[in-house]
Amino acid sequence: MARRIRSGKVRPALVAGGLVVGLALAALAARGEEFAYYHENVLGTSLELVVNAESQLQAQAAEQRALHEIDRLAAVFSNHDPASEFRRFQAARGSTMISPELMEVLSACEHFMALGRGAFDPRVEVVSRLWKRAAERNALPAEDEIARALKQLAAPAWRLDPRTSTALRLGAAPLSLDGIAKGYIAHRACAAAIGDGREARGALVNLGGDLRVQGALEPTVAIVAPWADSESAEPLTRVRLKDCSVATSGGSQRGFPVAGHWYSHVIDPRTGRPVERRLEATVIAPRGLDADALAKVMSVLEPEESLAIARALPGVEFLVVTGDRRLIRTAGFARLEQAAGQAGREPEPAASKAAEDWQGFELEVGYEINQPAAGGRYRRPYVVVWVEDAQGKSVRTLILWVSQGGPGPFRWLPDLKRWYKGDRARKKNKQKDLFFTIARPTRPAGKYKVVWDGKDDAGRLLPRGEYTISIEAAREHGTYQCIRQTVTLADKPFSEVLKGNVEIKSASLEYRRRDPGK
Repeated sequence: MARRIRSGKVRPALVAGGLVVGLALAALAARGEEFAYYHENVLGTSLELVVNAESQLQAQAAEQRALHEIDRLAAVFSNHDPASEFRRFQAARGSTMISPELMEVLSACEHFMALGRGAFDPRVEVVSRLWKRAAERNALPAEDEIARALKQLAAPAWRLDPRTSTALRLGAAPLSLDGIAKGYIAHRACAAAIGDGREARGALVNLGGDLRVQGALEPTVAIVAPWADSESAEPLTRVRLKDCSVATSGGSQRGFPVAGHWYSHVIDPRTGRPVERRLEATVIAPRGLDADALAKVMSVLEPEESLAIARALPGVEFLVVTGDRRLIRTAGFARLEQAAGQAGREPEPAASKAAEDWQGFELEVGYEINQPAAGGRYRRPYVVVWVEDAQGKSVRTLILWVSQGGPGPFRWLPDLKRWYKGDRARKKNKQKDLFFTIARPTRPAGKYKVVWDGKDDAGRLLPRGEYTISIEAAREHGTYQCIRQTVTLADKPFSEVLKGNVEIKSASLEYRRRDPGK
């Protein structure tokens, strides 16, 4: 069931990869309001920015500072842009001058390569490419292929000279900074948004699941179970955070489907094989690059090894979800759960729950936000996905995004015309509103899915029968679009592709039996 956020100023809930960030943003400052901004196709994923500022003008200036910093650092670290500094460094012959930012991240890579006992390695890109090719041909890599790839990891990657700000590329293995750079960029973007602190008092940056919170914001962060990848999934647990970074690593969203089996995209650099013993690792750390790199390390190492590393690093806490669904956490992580009002209990077995949830069926609604023809990043429209019964009554709101550029989110709700009109009676009776802002870390920008378990907004199980699924989208100074499809939900699974429009590129419905393993 999707989390509900009570009315107030801008109080979004951010869902990120294995991480759902449920922001019940407290008014910690004597003055200031929360302003939220949402963009798609930022570093190939989604950006969610919340700013505590005195005025909309100051918040917009903070937004522009954050976006400028992201663009600047993307030009340094991108592995997809041939003109980036990192790509030019890989292609260079001989020693080359590098920026302070690239020097800092490459130095941090060396640190985590040693600290993680081989569980973190930018050279693992060569093995990832091997598994990608295996998925394309639908056949597992041969043992000799893996052995040849691992030989490339044995050669040193580079040699740094901080005194002269130079680096020498060594070895031939392709490199990737995907396991550390995004956390670094999120951290720097958050600092840029706040600036000198005289205008923006606090900021939260959620850059594709790498999250940084700083200043006059103290969000409650809810972590989604790795087997529950819907945007409307119930969180596994919650933690209360301030002035820190969070990153999650796991294979629930990205991976390699080979011969009917799903292999995680998280590769153990020591073996050349996907990690299967750990489903997910969430790390809290003082710096973004620390959280990002350690999440990769702790999704590979045995939990006892991760605990030893965390004890030696001030301010580092983690939660690991194992393959048999045990939750292993540091004591500090448990204290943060308690601060958020969570008991930190183990997840209930999903198989026993499936029988009571709509007789074992569920309905998945998938949709993709349309990108502008010009490409580049773009603001996300307002979107609501909701369900009507056969009498035309709104029974369940699955997701609601109100892209907010100023105080008072209620003023934008009427733009979602059909949902707003049909939902007025419910809101009047219950005196609460639903606000959802959604992002997952490892999927392409703009692609989302929500799952309906057959329950209404009050959590009551409804009878199966005829329902209408609606996907509404509206854009400031733009168009209003609506996709509606009436379906009969009974004992027979089905799937449908729905016609897209200007705002929603494509949509689909899949009525299926719940997987007992999820």
